[in-house]
Amino acid sequence: MLLTMLVCSPILPYFNVLTWTLASALTALFYMWIFEEFQIWYSNRKTVWRLTNRALYINEPDTIEPLELALTDIAAIGKLSVWSITLRLPNRQSITLPLVPNIRATKARIAAAREAAL
Repeated sequence: MLLTMLVCSPILPYFNVLTWTLASALTALFYMWIFEEFQIWYSNRKTVWRLTNRALYINEPDTIEPLELALTDIAAIGKLSVWSITLRLPNRQSITLPLVPNIRATKARIAAAREAAL
């Protein structure tokens, strides 16, 4: 944010204090959102999801055994954000699959596999 303010410093005198204070706050929030998404991506970049006709396997790089989630254990499939899918379990817990590519198709594939398993 400081770098942005330094780059924009030649035009700051043309705006009132309230305008550039709000612009600074909005820029800070935007940077926090961008870098948080980057941090989520960085921590999950090597996670592998495998969908079979019986289960969804989530293999994180720091675990020995992949998490096995039976398709019959999925109570609902939701969308947490623009890039994430949330799988609701019958015991009211949820599992988030962050940064899923082609979210609509992936959600449809999980739903179709779940229906076939039931």
